[in-house]
Amino acid sequence: MRNNLDADITSLVNTSAHELQYSITMRDRVAMAANTSVATVNRAYRPDARHLVRPEILDAINREAARLGYKPDMVARCRRTSRGNVVAICPEMHHLANPYYTSLIHVLSEAVSARGLHPVIAPVPTDWLLPDIAQSSITNLVILWESDRIDKQVASLNAAGRRVVVVGHHQQAASVAPDWVDAYEQLTLRAMDQSYSAMHLGYFTEGRWIACARLEGVARALARRGEQPDLKLWLAPDVDVHRTAEWLADHGMHNAATLLVNLDSVPGALEHRHSCGLQGVVSDLWTEVCGQPAGQRMALLGYSDVVLRQLMQQLYETGDNQHVQDDLGLAGYDNVESLLHHVRPFLTTISYSMESMADTLLSVADDPEDVSLTLLETEVVLRRSL
Repeated sequence: MRNNLDADITSLVNTSAHELQYSITMRDRVAMAANTSVATVNRAYRPDARHLVRPEILDAINREAARLGYKPDMVARCRRTSRGNVVAICPEMHHLANPYYTSLIHVLSEAVSARGLHPVIAPVPTDWLLPDIAQSSITNLVILWESDRIDKQVASLNAAGRRVVVVGHHQQAASVAPDWVDAYEQLTLRAMDQSYSAMHLGYFTEGRWIACARLEGVARALARRGEQPDLKLWLAPDVDVHRTAEWLADHGMHNAATLLVNLDSVPGALEHRHSCGLQGVVSDLWTEVCGQPAGQRMALLGYSDVVLRQLMQQLYETGDNQHVQDDLGLAGYDNVESLLHHVRPFLTTISYSMESMADTLLSVADDPEDVSLTLLETEVVLRRSL
């Protein structure tokens, strides 16, 4: 770094470093360039020891650090002070293929950085409960999404003393979720106004916030109108209708509880199905749409924009694009159109602010005793598909 050493000495240093398996770090380079020691560089970045460094040396360290792009070791600092400043953002691995999730992760990372914390994106593989960093002492906060393993994840983090917030809902953690109830009430009323005689309400998993809130919103709309179109709801294999209805009622979703019990008495209204991933869902919906009775107008109300976009693509490829506007109504959620500027703003959807989501998640995390659910305001974006 100083360029004033004899070639033989340089060769000897390099050979010794190789034999000792010693790698020169960026901190070493700053120390050499500033003509000081590594220990002095360490003191320069410790608030309790910075005053021990002579001003001219401190200036040299700051100058060379800026030139070389050096930042202090975040992990070492956290372990030394026992104060973690890492926020682990832990989506499920399959979320990374979804433009909505990648955009939300980006917004979350910016919000974390704006608070002077360090965002670390650590996806959760299918066969892992949590990435290692989630339970590390350097981690200040863990952000999780609702999943089949959320109960075990939250329990594990609580046992490790890590603060956790959930995108969705969990009774043992602070949670933030959109107000799906109001949005789906509006969409159901619109579908009835558009004379759709059948509605497919998506896939229901017990305890999952969006599925329960969607059913409550639909049930409220039906109660307001006193109408009962043909309804279809796919259930996870482990859903027991009467036990789930009791759970819904206990959590204040009385309309959803009543509707679920009523559907159980209607032949063909409820169908247990295994979760089959994005492509499997699109394939199942394709079969459902193709088997639709002639003359029946059906609205699909329970699927994300990404799912419905793929279904629409299949309809276009087979020449059934008029099907969407005439006999098939589509309403998604997540407002992917605002993220993918090359797609046409065709799909009716539910939108909410990602920035508000990120700020709210970090705000509720400030109170370690808060395990409540915070709802975000939603907006129904009406377009030509419904």
